[in-house]
Order: sequence, then structure tokens, then C-alpha cells
Amino acid sequence: MKLFLSVAAFSFLSLSLISQNDIDAMRYSQTYFGGTSRSKAMAGSFGALGADGSCMGSNPAGIGLYKKGDINLSFGLKFYSVDATHNGTVNRNFKSSVPFDGLTLVGAWDSKVQPDNHHALGLSCNQIANFNSNVTIEGNANFKSIANDFLSSANGKSLSNLDNSYTGMAYDNYLIDVYDTINNKYCSLINTKYDLIQSKSIETRGRINEWNFNYAYGYQDKLYIGASLGIPTVSFSHNSVYSEVDSKDSMRLNTNGSPSYYYPTVGVGGFKSMSYQETYKTSGTGYNLKLGIIYRAADFIRLGASFHSPTVYNLTDGYLYKMTANYDEGGSFTTQYPPDNGGRFNYQIITPMKFTGSIALLYKKLAVVNIDYDIINYKQASLQSSPQEFTSVNATIRNKYNQTSNLRVGLEANLKPMFVRLGYAMYGSPFGETFNGDFVKTFYTGGIGFRREKLYLDISFIKSISNENYYMYNPNFVDKSTLKNSGTTIALTLGSKF
Repeated sequence: MKLFLSVAAFSFLSLSLISQNDIDAMRYSQTYFGGTSRSKAMAGSFGALGADGSCMGSNPAGIGLYKKGDINLSFGLKFYSVDATHNGTVNRNFKSSVPFDGLTLVGAWDSKVQPDNHHALGLSCNQIANFNSNVTIEGNANFKSIANDFLSSANGKSLSNLDNSYTGMAYDNYLIDVYDTINNKYCSLINTKYDLIQSKSIETRGRINEWNFNYAYGYQDKLYIGASLGIPTVSFSHNSVYSEVDSKDSMRLNTNGSPSYYYPTVGVGGFKSMSYQETYKTSGTGYNLKLGIIYRAADFIRLGASFHSPTVYNLTDGYLYKMTANYDEGGSFTTQYPPDNGGRFNYQIITPMKFTGSIALLYKKLAVVNIDYDIINYKQASLQSSPQEFTSVNATIRNKYNQTSNLRVGLEANLKPMFVRLGYAMYGSPFGETFNGDFVKTFYTGGIGFRREKLYLDISFIKSISNENYYMYNPNFVDKSTLKNSGTTIALTLGSKF
């Protein structure tokens, strides 16, 4: 299923019964910063700074800087828009949601044996990916058709070997027909001599929420080490409908009863329109381990490093495919696969490991700057099943994707009684590009915070921007569409020290 296909572009193509592919691996391998509004206002940059609940999901040593207990709750409002352009036609879609952003609970205490040392235990739940989006792509086909992909997939195969979820349904709906049974040659009722209107609507929903169970130890307020056990939960749904319409009625039958082009099947009429729908839902849980260290080199500088193990996701997909074809004189045909209530498939996705280096600069108690730099190699992602169905998919991942990096920079100024925060984050493309290029995601963040005795309130604002190239089906047979993605999130955290 789903969205990456070539090195240059995200595409959507489903050509096999087992339709999980490299796109699924990338979806769950690409996660972003979550946590408290203080952290989000600083673009999630806390790897060396510490003393924030979000550290459990980034550098777990940061919890070791707590001297008191902490409890907080975060929630927000998200707006997401996509401008899709296809052969000069632009469509804009908008989606709003109210995500649960997270919670934090930390307990800290001094060592009874060595009072200069202390312990901390933490529990957090952060949203590290949000999949809510609506996309509509529409425009002239430029004398191209999904029928060409049907033919490319079908030619050379007997009828019994056609893919039930794709070319087999095209045959059942008279979109393709066999004219040479000896050599298994096919032709199509859709004639690209005439132009069409093609469109695709894509609706996705879901999120990844990650629970982290953390322990950290502070040695003489100079060296801090920590570990987190991460338990991410996945919920994802996808519904897409691709369609082609003979808007000018160019393929109607001639007055003598013959179509305007050769086609061996009679009785269905001239082509009018078709649609192909893919629906699937994914759910499951995973596990990972995070290790971290922070060293207070001086009062004004802290150094940090962390390691995130691969996350192992155990996932279940439920899926259903449906195809419909309409003809001017011959009525309508609809088929679906599987024919009853859909199919199910269990599998694993293993994401890449990640290394992060961090530095924090502090000026008295008036200002701090933190910089995090991640290294992640998307070639390490893989899919697993029993028996193994994904050997070719894993080879595609190794050949297509590359090592990349992420950068997060956060600034906080203490303007008593208010804190002002700014941040910038760049998440590199899984194809290797950083800072510029398709699939590079950029975040601009800011926020304010207030403290009064034990209570605090933080507000954050996040603007995300990214661009994609997208193909509605096999890029060999359709023109490129461009997607401009823009997200805005406003989040609030209420908390108390104890």
C-alpha cells in the first residue's frame, strides 16, 4: 500500500495480494518531537538541557536533573492543509483535529547513602506522529490512463494469474479484455487517444502515541544517566478513491453500433467512467529501548548523547479493494476483493536505530540554547512475516533509502514572570536530502510560559512545512502531482511541581 514508490517521489501503487511495502516502513520510521508545550515551543530540543518530561522520549538522562516531582497534562488543536497540483489544476484540502498531546509524571528523591546523588522515575505518553489528512488531486490526464498500468501488469499472464485486487478486477469490470489467449495479450476499452479527467481523493486518520517508562540517576549533579522503555501504539486508517471520467463523451459508441476504436467485447457500450478504491486499517503496538547520558561540563555548558534502539512493531492490517466501471449503454459493474468482509494480515515492521548528540549553553538563569543533531539510516528499516513475504520489499528499502540527519534548535529566555521560547527543526528526507528538497520537513516553533509557586502553564505554536512529488498510480503511466503540506498546532500544558 501507500505512498513512497520511486527515489524521486511518493506514489500509490498496489499490485500484489500482500500489499504492505516500503511505504509502511517509512511511515512508522519517521516520527517527530512531542511532549510538553515547553519542549514543543523549543522544537523538541532538550537533549542536553534536561529537566522536562519530554526527555523520556528523547534523552532519558534528562529526567535525572529533576529535584522535585512533576505532573502535567498537554492537549492541543491542529490544522492541516494540502495544496495538490496536477497538470495545472490546483485543489486545496483542510483538516482540523484535537489531538491528545501527552502527560508526564515524575518522582525524584535523594540517595540515602550518598546525598549528593539522586534518583528519578518517570512515566510519559507523547504523540510522536499524527496521520490526519485529506488530499484531493484532480486534472486532465494528458492522454494517459490507469488502463495502461492494467495492461502492463496483465500482459503475459493467464486469466487465472491476474491479481485479484487489481488487474483481475479490471478484467471483471470489462476495463481490459484478452484478445490473444495463446500469448496472453490484452487490450483496453479505455483509449488514450482521447483525454480524460483523472482524480484521486485520499483520507488518512490516526496517530502514534508512545508510552515511556523511565529511570535516571544523577551523580553529584554532574553526570546523569537514564534509560526508557518505550511502548508505542499505532492506529492508522487509509481510504483512497481513484477515478477516470470521459468528460467529453469521446468514447461513446458510434451511430452504427461500433465503438470509436477496436475492442473485442461487445454489449457493454462505450467507456464512461471508472473508480478504484483502497481501504485499509492498521493497528498494533511496539517496543524499544532508549539510553542517554548528560554531562555538566561547566555551569554554562552541558553535553548530551542518546541512543534509540530499533522499534519492533507488531501490526495487523484489515483491507478491502473495490472497482467500479460505468458505460454509456451497457450499465455498471462493481467488484471487490476479498469478496466478503475484507482480509487481514499480521506482520512486523522494524524501524532504524537513531543516535543523537546534544549541547546546551546556559547564561545564569536568564537564557538557554539547546542543539540536538540526529543520525538515522533508513536503509535499516525492514518488514517481517512468517513465512517471510517481504524479501523483495526489504531489498527495495536497502536500494532506495539512505542515511540522513535531523536538527533541532531551541531557545528559552527568562523574562520574569514570563518565559519566551523559540525553535527550529529540520527532519531530513529518507532519501538522504537535508534542509532543502522534497520530503524534507521543516518546523518553526514558539511559545510562552508562566510559573507561580508550584503551578505552571505553557503554550506553544508549531508551523510545519513540507513538499512532495506524488503519483496517483504507477509513475510510468501518469504525470507527477505536487503536494504542498502545511500544518499548524497550538498546544497547552498545565502542570504542578510537588
